[in-house]
Amino acid sequence: MNSGFSLSRSIGSSGLLLTGRLRLATITIVAVMQLIFSLYPRLCKAEEFPQAQPSEAAREYEKLLEIDLSKMPDGVTGMKSTVYINALPVTVWKVLTDYNNLKRYIPRMTESDLVEENGDLKVIALIGEFRVLFFKKTIRLSINMHETYPSRIDYEKISGDFEIYRGSWILQAYSSKGTILTYKSEIKPSFVAPDFIFQGVLKKDMVAGLTALKAEAERLQVIDSGKPADQKK
Repeated sequence: MNSGFSLSRSIGSSGLLLTGRLRLATITIVAVMQLIFSLYPRLCKAEEFPQAQPSEAAREYEKLLEIDLSKMPDGVTGMKSTVYINALPVTVWKVLTDYNNLKRYIPRMTESDLVEENGDLKVIALIGEFRVLFFKKTIRLSINMHETYPSRIDYEKISGDFEIYRGSWILQAYSSKGTILTYKSEIKPSFVAPDFIFQGVLKKDMVAGLTALKAEAERLQVIDSGKPADQKK
């Protein structure tokens, strides 16, 4: 009788031990799976809903804002800037060609006026300030704008406080809703300014200008998207 009782107790103990181990194993597996999902939420979501994940190229374009400066011969500074704008090219075009309001987007500009219009050729007058520490200079420019709707605007100085001031805006459609805007320019001031100071001001102002222009175009796109089709222009 004692032997039977011992055997039953042994079997019961083994069963409890086995049950405990299974329970521990189950808890461990659940914990590991939770850890995997917490560490790799994007991977799991992408496997389940791959169409909801933008491509790596799209993500890069959508955060893109690049500015490159280069020293060219004869004291000319070259600049190339690129930005992704979440608005259609026609909407970005509206902002770029709103010449009377360019002062809203271009830092240090105090006046911007459309003074002559002849088809695709426009003439604008600009007044701004170049300021570094205690040095300040009022800058005046008259510029020809050659428009190729809705993909390109080429400009060149007619007169003013730069020896050379020319370049272009290039608009490229990206996906079905966005625009890659590229700005290229060649600039040489008629006043004396050390290269590192002049280029630093150019880069800072271009970042601010592109950021403001991007925000305005995206704001207009939201408004335009809510209009009836017969009111969109």
